[in-house]
Formats: sequence, structure tokens, C-alpha cells
Amino acid sequence: DASIGETHVLTDVLTAVWPVLKDISTNSNCRRNEDVLSRLFDVHSQLLNAVPTLIGPHFKDIMSFIVQAYEETFCASALDYVSAAVESFDSEQIVAAAGLDEQSKSALFTQLLSHIYQRTFAYVQTKGPSECTQVIKAFFEVTQRYLLFCPDALCQCPELPSLFSLGTACLTECQGEIDSTRSALVFLTQFIGWKSIHLPATKVRVLRNYSSTIDGLLLQHGEKITKSCIGGISGGAPQILWPSLSECLFAIMLHIISESPSGEPNAVLESWLRSAMTDNSLLNNSQNITSEIGTSTIQILCDLARQGLKSKPKAKMVMIDFGKIAKGETTPEALQAYSIT
Repeated sequence: DASIGETHVLTDVLTAVWPVLKDISTNSNCRRNEDVLSRLFDVHSQLLNAVPTLIGPHFKDIMSFIVQAYEETFCASALDYVSAAVESFDSEQIVAAAGLDEQSKSALFTQLLSHIYQRTFAYVQTKGPSECTQVIKAFFEVTQRYLLFCPDALCQCPELPSLFSLGTACLTECQGEIDSTRSALVFLTQFIGWKSIHLPATKVRVLRNYSSTIDGLLLQHGEKITKSCIGGISGGAPQILWPSLSECLFAIMLHIISESPSGEPNAVLESWLRSAMTDNSLLNNSQNITSEIGTSTIQILCDLARQGLKSKPKAKMVMIDFGKIAKGETTPEALQAYSIT
């Protein structure tokens, strides 16, 4: 936070640069130039971070410009500003400075996410996910910020089911592009595994109130995500994505097992895992994954998931070795080291 003296200086600076920023934002040549727009969005992000309470009164006008520019150009940097705004508005001071209360803030950001998603989905559908990976990366970074800093707006968004479905599809439709696939994975992992991330009690209560919605989305898409994770690690994705794919798979397992009254994998989870491990379309990249290796891997992962979050590092190691077995870089005996007595 700026001190009183610094605030006065920055107020003078803001007063001086504001007309210039407005001129740039309304200049048609500037709005068509992605590099100029990116730099302009960056300046606005820095101002939002440095003097949020001074930017608050102008926020709605700035966001209108950001959204319009995004619709015109689909410049990913516009979404970076939205991410910064969601995080900044976790502060009561900037909420008040923008003339909002918590209820109206939630409504505003719900409407914003809904609108951005509709435009993004139409763009991705037209271009194809593999042709707009930077937009996908930036969009799922926005949704991840919503989860962490404004979960009520995320969970109230009418487009949440479609948004979750898009994230699931991007695990394969981005065709292994690293940044976009990882961004979708991080969002899905944290959304499914919300109980395992460190959040203030107020935000935990919000997510708990929507837990049935989250469970329903997981039930609908869990098998496809499970197959995407196992298929990616067995040869369908770059090795640099294996840790993120492993985390997503373990988040699914941990969530389902933690919800089970018996603390055991239920029939649905077991069927997802078996289906993935026996799907020839997933495993045809490797002749090294036998039914015995698939069964052994499932058993080890389920045993680890029963132990809770503390076993996540070991579960990731299991999946890394599984991937190496698929590539022929190590032997099936590597899995014996994880057997739990």
C-alpha cells in the first residue's frame, strides 16, 4: 500500500496520464494494433495494482473498454487485465472505491465472466482450440483467479457447466500445446480439489454451498478427464505436462475417496480408471502398458489416495514412472517400489 506521500505523487501522475490513456484507448489505429493494446492493458494493470483505490471510481469505464477491445481483437492481454481485476477486488477498499458492496461486486463479476466466456467460446469454436491457445491459456487463468478470489461469482455464472466442459475438451483439443493445456489443468485440478487448497473461511463456505454443483460436473466429465490424464501420460502429451496431468488425476481420486462414507474408491471411480487403462485408443501409443501394469497402477494410486493429500508427491512419482514405462524408458518393476503393505 502506498503511504500518504506516495499517494499524492501517484495521484498527480494519474491525473497527468489519464487523458493520454483515454486518447489511446479511443484511437482506432491503436485499438487495431495488438502490441499497443497489450502495452496499454499492462499500464492499466500496473495502475490497478499500485493505486487501486484511485482506479476504483474509473473501473467500470476501464472494464468496458477492456471488454470491447477483447471483442474486437481477442487479444489475450485483455484477459490478463481481467485476472488482475478479480484479484484486486478481493480488497474491501477497492470495492468501496468503485461504489460497490459485496453483493453488487459479485453480480458485476458474474456478469463479466458470463459475457467473456460467451465471446471466448464462440471464438474458440470458430477457430479451433489449437489455433487460439494463448486465448485459452489466458481465459483459464481468469477462471482460476475467480476460484481463488471470487468463487461466488464463478459458481453463480450461468455458463459454468459449459465452461467446465470447455476446460475438459481443451485437455486434448489443444493438441499438447503446453501453456493452454496446463492452464486448463490447473483450473480443473483446483476446482475439483477445492477442499485441498488454502482459502479463507468465507470462500470455503461459498464453495461448500456449491459442492453439489461441483460434484455434478465431476460426475458428468470425470471419466473424460481421467482418460485425458492417463492418455496424456502414456504418450499423448509432452512429458513436461505429466506432473500437471498427474495432479489433476489425483485431485479427482482424492475428492471421490474423501466423499465416500467408507473412505474407499467407489464403483464410479473404479470404472473410470479401468476404462482409461483398457482404452486402446489411449494406449495405442505404447505396447508397454499391459493389463497387469494398468491394474497395478490403479491399485497403487487408490492406496495412496486413501492416505490423503500427504501422498500426492508419491502419487505423482507413480504416474511419472507409469509414463516412463509406456515410453520404454524404465521397466514395470519400477512400480514395485510403491507397493504399500
